[in-house]
Amino acid sequence: MNHNFTVEEINLICIFAEGSRNEAIKDMERALPYLEDTDMVELSVRVIGKLQDMTDEEFKRLELTEAE
Repeated sequence: MNHNFTVEEINLICIFAEGSRNEAIKDMERALPYLEDTDMVELSVRVIGKLQDMTDEEFKRLELTEAE
């Protein structure tokens, strides 16, 4: 399955992707109540959905490099 992530989505994943895909999802979900910016909430929800739709193997193959 093709999961096209934007630069912003990859940057967000990089913040939470210290462990597994499931850990990244759980950490993002825990952060949601503390986000005040609507755009960040929407970005986080979108990324969580994409991560849930992919396999652990697909996650491992992601090139997670933060962009400036």
